[in-house]
Amino acid sequence: EKMRKLNHVRALWELILEQQPIIDVFKDTPIEKGKYDIDHFIPWSFVMNDELWNLMPMDPDLNSAKNNRLPKWDVFFTRFAKNQYIMYKLVHTKEGIRKLYVDCYRDNLHSIWANQELYRKGNSEIEFVGILEKNMRPVYDSARRQGYDIWNKGDVE
Repeated sequence: EKMRKLNHVRALWELILEQQPIIDVFKDTPIEKGKYDIDHFIPWSFVMNDELWNLMPMDPDLNSAKNNRLPKWDVFFTRFAKNQYIMYKLVHTKEGIRKLYVDCYRDNLHSIWANQELYRKGNSEIEFVGILEKNMRPVYDSARRQGYDIWNKGDVE
C-alpha cells in the first residue's frame, strides 16, 4: 500500500469505520477495522492510478483472489457506490474525516470530474451514484474490451 500511496486512503477508511459500519462489497459482511486491504474496483493495472473514487476496503483474502480482474458490474457496483456515498456524506459532516479527505489530495484526488462533480457538497445519494456510474462505467467497459477478465470468485451465494 505504501508503494501505491494508499496511506491517506487507509487512514480515511479507518476513521470512517470508527463512525459507521461499512459492508464488504464482496462478502456482504461488516469490514473489521484494521483487518482489510484497500483495493481498486477497476484494477490498478488498467487505470494506473490510486484515485479515491476507485478505491475500497475489502477482505484481504478476496483481494488476492480478485487480483487483476473486474468484479461483475451488475452484482457489485451498487454496493461499492453505497460505501463511496457513506464516505462522501461523512467527509461533508465530520471535521476529522474531512481533514483526512483533504490529506488525500496529493496522491488520490486528481480527477477533475471527481473534484468538480462527485465530491462537491450537496449531492443526494442518487446524484452521487449517477455521477460515479457515468464516469466509472466507460472505464470498466474499456477494461473489458482490452481483455480484462470478470472475477467470478466473489459471487454472492
